Amino acid sequence: MGEHALSIGGGTPAITIVRGEGVRVWDTSGRAYIDCTSQSWALYLGHAHPEIRAHVGEVMGDLWHTHQGFHTLQREAFADRLIGLSKASDTRYHYDRVVPAVSGALALESAIKLAALDRPDRRLIGRVRGSFHGTTLGMAGASWPGTDDVPTERRTLAAFAGFGPAWASLSFPEPDRSPQENLKVLDEELTRFGDLLLAVLVEPVQGSGGQREVPRYWLERLRDRAARQGFMVVYDEIQTYIRCGRYFTDIDQLGPHMVALGKGLAGGFACGAVLMRDDVPGFPRTGTYDLHTFASSALAHSVAVKVIDIVERDGLLLAARDSGARLRAGLQALQHRFPEIHEVRQVGLHIGVEFVEPGTNAYAPEFAASVRHAALERGLLVGLGGYKPEVVKVKPPLIVTREEIDVILERFGAALEATHAR
Repeated sequence: MGEHALSIGGGTPAITIVRGEGVRVWDTSGRAYIDCTSQSWALYLGHAHPEIRAHVGEVMGDLWHTHQGFHTLQREAFADRLIGLSKASDTRYHYDRVVPAVSGALALESAIKLAALDRPDRRLIGRVRGSFHGTTLGMAGASWPGTDDVPTERRTLAAFAGFGPAWASLSFPEPDRSPQENLKVLDEELTRFGDLLLAVLVEPVQGSGGQREVPRYWLERLRDRAARQGFMVVYDEIQTYIRCGRYFTDIDQLGPHMVALGKGLAGGFACGAVLMRDDVPGFPRTGTYDLHTFASSALAHSVAVKVIDIVERDGLLLAARDSGARLRAGLQALQHRFPEIHEVRQVGLHIGVEFVEPGTNAYAPEFAASVRHAALERGLLVGLGGYKPEVVKVKPPLIVTREEIDVILERFGAALEATHAR
């Protein structure tokens, strides 16, 4: 029966992967591909990293699953390490506790629970247009497919409207408006929500929203309004942790109340976490507020620490910035040959290429989809933006080499050539 025996709720059909190593995967015919999706952007160290493989074997020789109520040395080391990463010499805000979770979306739900316990008279939650925070019932209303961000036929998650929290949308700070205009819009929207607002979720760099970076001035105003208005700010760093060439988005200065993590946190094993500011009360010691069978995986927590060890030893934060800059330069060079490329957006190895119709600047999602398909035919896996389907995402593992980047650019250029010639 094969794939017909499965009911899959999302994703773009592609190849059948049978093996992976480093930045490459192989299909059933033995053909190799360079993987610039990092499999949902989650494999910072690539496929089948030998040190992770060996480490997993060692951990599993002793322990890999525990009930959440039991303490483990792995969980303690995991929390301590994340807290340590949040500290800087000029720290203004301090983070001192971690809530373990099963995934990024469930980490965001834990953050909302924490906010609701502290502010029980508030129920409205803010989200930024174009955002994607997961597909759970709780997060469906916060993600673009469940909202009026997109036309009716694309609102697939709207089927679950009403099952989760009440959401309010904030406008994305558009680059064609001045900072003053963007701040005026933000102030007006926050004022309109008033003291109903419990929290605001924000991705510092929108992933599904087209790899768009939220300006620092906007995040600073959100921080200041939160302090005055009494709501909490939650950063969704599920895609930006490590991949952007930094652990977090200047949280020691921008001061979100909580930071939600997931995806690449544990090197491809299911894992999430909430990093909490020291003035967030947290869950009471007694009672059942946030209990998950697999939220205390000794295996995932130990691998998450091992990932940090390797990132720090091998200088992979700097490598992400350098490799991203090399990819950006190569992609921008292709703009001279292909007028369909409107913009290349890059923060570390968080990269998006936006396509338009030449001469009109109308978005070109069909061209982007064709480029993705042509790249696949040439042995290169890239992704597409969801909210912004005119954006092709190029996000290889952080271990990608200069030589592999050159191959990526060559294959991407060939895919552009083939699509442009049609």
